[in-house]
Amino acid sequence: MPFTTKTSIRVAVIAGVTALAVAAVVLTKHPPELVRKHLPQPTVATVPELEPVLQKQAMVSPISDSQLEDEGSRPIQTVVEAEQGDTLLDLLMKAGVERGEATKAIDALTEVYNPRALKTGQEVTVTFERPSDGIGSGPFDAVTLQPDAGRQVGAKRGQDGFSATEIKRQTIRQLAHFSGTIKGSLFESAIAAGVPPQVLAEMIRAYSYDVDFQRDIHPGDRFEVMFEHFVDSKGKLVRNGDILYASLTLTGEVMPIYRYVDSTGMADYYNAKGESVRKALLRTPVDGARISSGFGMRMHPILGFTTMHKGVDFAVSTGTPVMAAGAGTIDYAGPNGSYGYYVRIQHDAIHSTAYAHLSRFAQGIRVGKRVSQGQVIAFSGATGRATGPHLHYEVLVKDVQVNPMSVKFQSGNKLAGKELARFLSSIKEAQEWLVQTPVASKVALAKPTAKAN
Repeated sequence: MPFTTKTSIRVAVIAGVTALAVAAVVLTKHPPELVRKHLPQPTVATVPELEPVLQKQAMVSPISDSQLEDEGSRPIQTVVEAEQGDTLLDLLMKAGVERGEATKAIDALTEVYNPRALKTGQEVTVTFERPSDGIGSGPFDAVTLQPDAGRQVGAKRGQDGFSATEIKRQTIRQLAHFSGTIKGSLFESAIAAGVPPQVLAEMIRAYSYDVDFQRDIHPGDRFEVMFEHFVDSKGKLVRNGDILYASLTLTGEVMPIYRYVDSTGMADYYNAKGESVRKALLRTPVDGARISSGFGMRMHPILGFTTMHKGVDFAVSTGTPVMAAGAGTIDYAGPNGSYGYYVRIQHDAIHSTAYAHLSRFAQGIRVGKRVSQGQVIAFSGATGRATGPHLHYEVLVKDVQVNPMSVKFQSGNKLAGKELARFLSSIKEAQEWLVQTPVASKVALAKPTAKAN
């Protein structure tokens, strides 16, 4: 089994990272959360340049016919993230695995991993065989996760049932720091500056609660990001880790966010006031898409007369993952007239969201299914009354469509007391590391995290 990099439920497999000049300083301890207090002053030493891996590419880019054919031959993978109180069995069933099959896989996995050690925020990759007819998903095949940066564990189906797998690699934890000016889109400018696509996708998700990436981004705006970066003893990339700090400067307004692990072990992104960036609903349910048609009166491209457009259309290629804008329960999933394949999620007593013109539904999506915010629920397409592939997205308040771009929600968790003081202290540490980590270089933070097999 190949040693895979960390992925996200909200983003498909991304192939590649940019070759970067790197520098490393080895310290004596692995720091918790952002960085440990009183770390020694780093001294930068040059290490070999990282090898480029394949081409820079993301699902938000146009997909060629050959890429679609290649995708059709691969297994289907779903990544689920552990929320507070989740068990590994919960996550497998959330991904669409039957209870009996999930139990067998977990029993095998216990040879190399204690399922009770599952932490909030842990990502688990669930693999299904791809059916020959290409419809839906085939049998459950494997489960994998990375409890540590240099260790991957899993359970895979064989002729005699499931068996455990474990891969260990010696890794060094580093910080990577990038910044730049936006010339076109944030995606294009950050990729050109060397930000790995999967890191950029996570940054976009964190800001998607507050930023309309179609309308709020202008040439001359700036971005900055600092994140963990794990390499092996030869300086070769193992995986990119968590974003520790990011900032967008939009029309002169600076919007910094910080990753913080609270006293209960829950990780989240917060603004400088200690307010979680998470809102009740995401601004956009697809990554990096442009708005092709807004909410309001328009000339209908098929009907040929002016009519009310009761949602927002996002221009995306067929097969782009569509995420639940908020946590809730599926109350409709199926064909729905001119909407084509359609999903509606009830979030609370008055709010719901709808997603239309889908090509297919994600594994396990059905009426009554509980979904979490950011969970992939379907894939974009052009079913129903559509001139081409896109996602039609609606926000409904008391069953009446409203402009998704105008809905305002309060932030989620708000830190206070000792938790806020601890967070403000972590901000100072992050700012110190920003100063000490030159842009487009790396500073090592720890000795190797695991012994190689």
